[in-house]
Amino acid sequence: MKQTENGKCEKYMNQFLMLDKRQALPLALSIHLLCCKKCRTQVRLMELAEKKAAEPLFIPVPFTDDKLLRTMKTIDPDFDPQNICPVSFSKWVIAGICLILAFVIFALIDAVPLISAGMTVAVYTVFGISITLYCTLFIFSNLDFFVKKVENIKPLAEHLS
Repeated sequence: MKQTENGKCEKYMNQFLMLDKRQALPLALSIHLLCCKKCRTQVRLMELAEKKAAEPLFIPVPFTDDKLLRTMKTIDPDFDPQNICPVSFSKWVIAGICLILAFVIFALIDAVPLISAGMTVAVYTVFGISITLYCTLFIFSNLDFFVKKVENIKPLAEHLS
């Protein structure tokens, strides 16, 4: 059993090492890293080592630097530094608000006795499934973010206890 676990871990570590820097982790690899403390520790140590090794090479360049802007214009003639938008959760927030509004509107409509009890149960079941899918998709699409946050909380909890 131990031999197959090591082979499985080796396969996942090879898959991790083949990824480009900051590339999203495949779902199977993310799940393995969540479940396997040994691999998760190895990945974290590799990331820390890479970060430490890159520190002397890091030179902060302001985004308004002329050379950088010229380089970006060479790559993409339509490049506009004003149009750069940071990654946001706006689509997730809008979808969540729409889901909650639909739930509230149906609850208000349900207060008027126009809909049968069987239909009410069916609609609430669909809402429950929709909310579960929304939360699942949100967590799995941002799994790297949540894993890092959980790992940052652990040392703090150990320090406080």
